[in-house]
Amino acid sequence: MFKESGSVQVLEGVAAAVVVLLRALDKTRAGMAAKDGFTGSEIRVLFRISEAGRVTPKILAGSTDLSMGAVTAISDRLVARDVVRRVANPNDRRSLFLELTATGETLMDSIYGDFRARIGEAQRKMSCAEQELLEAQLLNIAAALGYDLEERLAGTQISVVKAS
Repeated sequence: MFKESGSVQVLEGVAAAVVVLLRALDKTRAGMAAKDGFTGSEIRVLFRISEAGRVTPKILAGSTDLSMGAVTAISDRLVARDVVRRVANPNDRRSLFLELTATGETLMDSIYGDFRARIGEAQRKMSCAEQELLEAQLLNIAAALGYDLEERLAGTQISVVKAS
């Protein structure tokens, strides 16, 4: 997996391709965030809220690997920009939900549309069978890396493929 080159470790093959994909996704997300005047963390939170429909700050912190303090600060900024609202949790008076406002939904529709268009360019070059295989393999890699597919994909409309 690693090729030693002096004191530098070099990835090859699938591992290298995965790192390149992650960097491309980070760059794309950063570009989307900057275009709309958000930070990368704010966009990550907006994606997660959009995928879940509504989410508690505690679950949001866990699913984004942010601290509760960071989630609170980001939520405050997103509420101030009228893209997220806080809603009382009817089952727990001490808890609340975060959900998108109409402005937030419009924003995320635009961002998801842009993302789908970019991915669609690559998909048009693949057969349906190749697309299905790629999806399965990406999810298998995520699972092999310890990503809990059952928990983390909730709300994403992605069919879960169990790692072999």
